[in-house]
Amino acid sequence: MNKRERFEAAVHGGDVDYPPCTVWVHFATDALPGDEAARRHAAWVRTYDWDICKVMHDYRYPLPEGLETLATPADMMRFTRLPPTIPNYAEQLKLIRALRADFGPDMPIVDTFFDPFQQVMRKAGFNAAQLVYSNRREALHMLDAVTETVCGYMQELKRAGCDGVLYSINGAITPQGERGIDDETFRTFLRPFDLRVCEAMQGMVRILHVHGTHVEMKRVLDYPVEVFSVSDRLAGNPSLAELRKLTDRCLMGGINEARIQERSIPEIRNEMWDALKQAGKRKFMIAPGCTSAPQTPEHILRAVRETSRAMAKA
Repeated sequence: MNKRERFEAAVHGGDVDYPPCTVWVHFATDALPGDEAARRHAAWVRTYDWDICKVMHDYRYPLPEGLETLATPADMMRFTRLPPTIPNYAEQLKLIRALRADFGPDMPIVDTFFDPFQQVMRKAGFNAAQLVYSNRREALHMLDAVTETVCGYMQELKRAGCDGVLYSINGAITPQGERGIDDETFRTFLRPFDLRVCEAMQGMVRILHVHGTHVEMKRVLDYPVEVFSVSDRLAGNPSLAELRKLTDRCLMGGINEARIQERSIPEIRNEMWDALKQAGKRKFMIAPGCTSAPQTPEHILRAVRETSRAMAKA
């Protein structure tokens, strides 16, 4: 199978020779032009021959002119819908187009994207979250404007040749976890906007990255996505076996991203084979539960790649 065939078969439940495998890291591309960011991603994928070109999106969403953070409710009222030509989106689209031209049609390219609430917090700082939650009217205005902007970007992604989006959300984190929220906060400030973005992503493979620990999967099981990505190895989260009982959709995970850089080759190999046993060979893509440390050593990354290929014999 070529990489696209393997990816599409895994997503839709077909037979695979082995589960698609990838590992990704942040390249600190915020200050780089899109073509240079593309070159770094392409080198990473070719060095380890990953089955998926999983692209990071490190360009930050712009705040209204003159704002460094959200300090008052009035700041949120200044948000308006923006065109997909704003620099953070324009450079990411340049990155996607460059990768598509480089790899050709057989490589699945998956962008990374953060929910509308995170889009703002990743620029304004997560300390502003409580201001958002405490001012419903202004917050909903802001989130609506950002969501409209995001949905426009999704249409441009499709035209750029992107095959899928790993859509990262914090909304499933319960109060026990870092940045956790209660059900009402989730239903008010996150879920409605997530669903609009998921709808806009239709036509690409939608990978819902249920970020964090102590996640409540019941909050998101009805999201219209094709794949669930979870840090299944981290404390407080469901295992792959438990996820398999909750959904028949494709699962992505199996490798502990928090420890990948410090483990031995036998430990990594055993963890991957255990993941295959839990998830099964169909509707499964093997990957870290989230981004891996950029200092993860080469011998570990090559062991991940070689082990995934050995699964063809399973």
